[in-house]
Amino acid sequence: MKKIALGLAALMLPMAANAQVTIAGTATPSVHSSDPGLVLTSAPGNFSLSLDLDPLTATPNSLFVSNLFTLGTTEGSVNIGEDTVSYPLSVEFAFTNPLGTASDTITGQSFGFYQLLTSCGLIAGGCGRVVWDGPQTFNFGAGGSFSLALNNVTFGTPGSSAVGGTFTLLSTTAAVPEPATWAMMLLGFGGIGYSMRRRRKPEQALATA
Repeated sequence: MKKIALGLAALMLPMAANAQVTIAGTATPSVHSSDPGLVLTSAPGNFSLSLDLDPLTATPNSLFVSNLFTLGTTEGSVNIGEDTVSYPLSVEFAFTNPLGTASDTITGQSFGFYQLLTSCGLIAGGCGRVVWDGPQTFNFGAGGSFSLALNNVTFGTPGSSAVGGTFTLLSTTAAVPEPATWAMMLLGFGGIGYSMRRRRKPEQALATA
C-alpha cells in the first residue's frame, strides 16, 4: 500500500507542473497620421498564446507571434526633409487574460528613407520604417510577469507590414491544480494515511498484550 501511495504522489508532480498560462488581448496602434512626417495607417489586432508555467522548462520560455497588428502608409513616395524626420508612435495593449494584467503601451518612431540599389530606392519611391524603443514588462497575478518585444518593420510606399512580437515569461505564480490533479492528490493523501494507520496497528496490539 505504501508503494501505491508513493506512486500516486509521484503521478501528481508532472500533472501539476504542466500548467499553461494563456496570454490574450488586443493591440491598438496610435500612429502619426498627418503631414509633416510620414503618414501612417494602422489596423488593430487580437492575439492569444499559451506559455508554460513549469519552472523547470519555462525560464525563459518565449514565443513569437507574427501578426499582432498592422502598420503602413498610403503615401506614394518619401519626401526628403519632411517624411525622413522621425515621429513618435505607440501601441496600447489591453489584456483579457491573465486576469489582472495591467494595460500598457510600447513606444517607437516612424520615418521614411531611401536606400539605393534596393526595393527602397529612388525609382520605387523609398520606404517607411518603424523602430521600437524596447521590450515592455507586464505583471499579472501575485508575482507573475512576462515581457513583450516588438519587431521592427519596413514597408513600401504605399505598403504595409504585419508587426510581430516575442512574449517571454519572466516569473510565474503558483499554478492552480486542475480537477484531475485534485483527485490524484486526494487519492495520494488517502493512501498515505491508510498506510500509516496500518503500520500503527501491530504496535498498538503489542502494547495491550
